[in-house]
Amino acid sequence: MTRPFSDVLILASGSPRRAQILVDAGFQLEVVPSGVDETQLLAAYMNLPSAVETLALSKAKSVSARRLNRYVLGADTIVVLDDRVLGKPESSAEATEMLNSLSGRDHEVITGVAVIDSSGHAQTISVKTSVTMRGFTKREIAKYVASGSPYDKAGGYGIQDCSFAPVTSYYHCYLNVVGLPMCAALELLRGSGLLRSDILLASTCGGHKGLQFSETTVGE
Repeated sequence: MTRPFSDVLILASGSPRRAQILVDAGFQLEVVPSGVDETQLLAAYMNLPSAVETLALSKAKSVSARRLNRYVLGADTIVVLDDRVLGKPESSAEATEMLNSLSGRDHEVITGVAVIDSSGHAQTISVKTSVTMRGFTKREIAKYVASGSPYDKAGGYGIQDCSFAPVTSYYHCYLNVVGLPMCAALELLRGSGLLRSDILLASTCGGHKGLQFSETTVGE
């Protein structure tokens, strides 16, 4: 059977959810976490879609410098509530506070995706999803925090966590909330040449920014 991909894709992220999304889509994957300090970079930006694209590109560039002439994908996801950015909680108190803040509220999830091709050319895109949460009891929050699930997730929750089921509705891309909007990722990967467009075409969903291109030299 002819594979739709010309090479192995490197994921510049340690997220098991992003890796699973790509594997489920049929990609041959190598996982190389970038080690980029997300907090410092995000603090320098006011335009959040641009910020997450810059973070995603920084992750991809960091790994590209160690994996020359390879296809690399980086991504970064943030949760935005009342203009406040919620990252990954670092303590049970912070996770509890985030979930209390989100309870019964609407918020936005923004993911930036970056792809660097084998020649060092980079493309970035961002996707936004509006999310409505159900109301949580204090006991539900305490149990969820005690499970350890919030700590590696922006906003302290996973839309896919069936036992907690935090989300009542969302508008636009579901996988964006999980951590990797495949509608956008496939668009970039097709443009990079890794994905053969005659076999698998990128789907589209609302919330895209236009593609942003940059001439990136590998190793910068």
